[in-house]
Amino acid sequence: MLTDAGLSAVFEPRRVALVGASDRAGSLGRLLWDNLADFPGEVLPVSPAATVGGRPAYADLRDVPGHVDLAVIATPAATVPGIVRAAAAKRVTAVVVLSAGFAETGADGAKLQAEAVAAARAGGVRLVGPNCFGVQNADLPLNASISVGTPLGGGGVSIVTQSGSYGMAVHALGRDEGLRVAKVYAAGNKADITDAELLGYLRQDPATSVVCLLLESITDARRFFAEACRTTPAKPVIAVVGGRTGAGRRAAVSHTAALATDDAVRDAALRQAGVARVRTGLQALDAARALSGQPAPRGPRVAVVTNSGGTGVELTDLLADEGLEVPELSGPLQEKLRALLPDYASARNPVDMTPAWRLFTTVYPATIEMLARSGEIDVVVPVLLQRSASQEVAEAVRDAVARLRDDGVPVPVYVCWVAPRSADPHAALLQEAGVPCFAWPERTARAAGVAVRCGLRIGRPPGPAALEEPGPVAQPGRIAPQTPDPAPPPRGPAEQSGGARAVALGTARCPPHRYRHAGLLEPDAARELLAAMGIPVIETAVCDSAGSAAAAAGRLGYPVVAKVAHPELTHKSDVGGVRLGLRDADAVRAAAEDLLALADGAAVLVQPQRAGIELVVGGIRDPEFGPVVMAGFGGVLVEATRDVQLAVAPVDQAQAGALLRSLRGAAVFTGLRGSPPTDLLPVADVIVAVGNLMAGHPEISELDLNPVLAGPAGCVAVDWRILAGLRTEPAPP
Repeated sequence: MLTDAGLSAVFEPRRVALVGASDRAGSLGRLLWDNLADFPGEVLPVSPAATVGGRPAYADLRDVPGHVDLAVIATPAATVPGIVRAAAAKRVTAVVVLSAGFAETGADGAKLQAEAVAAARAGGVRLVGPNCFGVQNADLPLNASISVGTPLGGGGVSIVTQSGSYGMAVHALGRDEGLRVAKVYAAGNKADITDAELLGYLRQDPATSVVCLLLESITDARRFFAEACRTTPAKPVIAVVGGRTGAGRRAAVSHTAALATDDAVRDAALRQAGVARVRTGLQALDAARALSGQPAPRGPRVAVVTNSGGTGVELTDLLADEGLEVPELSGPLQEKLRALLPDYASARNPVDMTPAWRLFTTVYPATIEMLARSGEIDVVVPVLLQRSASQEVAEAVRDAVARLRDDGVPVPVYVCWVAPRSADPHAALLQEAGVPCFAWPERTARAAGVAVRCGLRIGRPPGPAALEEPGPVAQPGRIAPQTPDPAPPPRGPAEQSGGARAVALGTARCPPHRYRHAGLLEPDAARELLAAMGIPVIETAVCDSAGSAAAAAGRLGYPVVAKVAHPELTHKSDVGGVRLGLRDADAVRAAAEDLLALADGAAVLVQPQRAGIELVVGGIRDPEFGPVVMAGFGGVLVEATRDVQLAVAPVDQAQAGALLRSLRGAAVFTGLRGSPPTDLLPVADVIVAVGNLMAGHPEISELDLNPVLAGPAGCVAVDWRILAGLRTEPAPP
């Protein structure tokens, strides 16, 4: 991880050298020199000129006397590697390279960037950028950026962005809507400092209360995930992350890999870590304003106070879209509210006082306070529109919120502002006091939704995946003793179907002779490995003739299922490779003959037939986040229904159960049309075991259990696939 000295030098330097400083009007060197004028420390110009701004300039960074904490470089790209080498020789702690012309321009620029990074690392210098907007510390103040001004400080929002345009937007949003920040960091090409390092620093930064990430990609994603898991219980983290593509899954072998697209994994990882992902920068900055100016919400219950029925209804619907509740208030609370309201008003929620203009200055503040102190509400949203958006009402609402804060009432107040531009100064009265205003119901609801998601994460401990030491190879987990097949679950809504191709695992626990084709493990060997991890698997006979299949069926007991096993037949059902309901030896022989004819070298798997709800449990090794587990509804339609959830592995039983309860079709588990409810604890145990297997065996690239049949008496996997990295020869025993 980045040392405190590294990012402390970036954000809180004492002496700054500006390389490329200039007096020439309109130049980048002049802009930066002017931006650093308010910096309370010492600014040292490095320039060919004799003086800059009336101060002596130095021709070379190495000529600057004394220690330099931060060097800001604004010179042509070709000069940067040499300047970084000079910084290393000078023992400068960190450099910010604003210059463009590096990896973003092609191979030649990438070579320059590599030279600069190599020089920095050789000399122990941390490098921000290149090709970046710069850095700002609004509280210091420090404006080592190309922005024309320093944003408003004192708000606790720290922003990490790859885009310089967002850096500019922060300044504009502060001026127009009262956004106050702590720090702004523009990552640019991210050549050295990773997102995980930044998040770790900001987690410990006392000036940062909310972290806002506006990213095009995530570097060192697994460590970023671990840092996010540790950060979100203490501070809200809001993120916009681009790159929504599934191209990396086009060659997927398993159902799990086909469903776990790049962005689906990223989205699941962020959600699991407690990061509130939003779609746009404006949504992220709105939510940051909500969380920095008011306490984080402790629950999803929202009270709406309005003088317009239509606006209140619209806002209520939008809040519901965000997963929030607008509950009807209790009878006693409604009675108290009616004492404040006109006779024809509604106290149910939304609290609609109607256009009783003369009462606005008293009813709005009194209602806000009564709701916030009631214990029935987690967020209060007053709608101020037209006449209620007056200076007098704004001042009354501001004072009411101040009383709540003084008394330690933890309920936030977000204002939905629907008023002409001429009323903007009235909104400013609220925003300067830390009461955020959001234009129109849609922005208000989205900000409230994100704030609630962040608030519910505060204080919750991180899951087991956050405690894993990230790295290229995970530590092997404990192998549980082999367990016998569980009692078969009773008949459920679907019988076993679909199929899985067995795949290879390079591990000493699997005999080398079991490798059969390009990373595939034979079905019986895969079954042994799953059973060793405590995963219930159906008893299975691997047969190479119709006669042996019939004999196996007699031992297992009818009815049975027969399935083809061949490494080139990935999905058995697609080629007619599954035969259900075989009730005698003749039926088994006929089915086996057909299945053996599907491919040269094919085998037949014979299993006792079981029934239950068809689920899928699987795992993949994501190139960004490492081992990932998936759970959802399975069978042959798994890729069509796409009712699955993902999580970074390993997971605990609580997280596994949450995955199952989050499925769109989760109601089926409670029992429908007289069927008994499904016991989800054994399924959660399977999810945990698959996660442990993926985390403990880095040679596994994909794992599929489809279907896992679940019912009131347990669950059992009836088809499986395990794929490892392709090998040209077996692993040694």
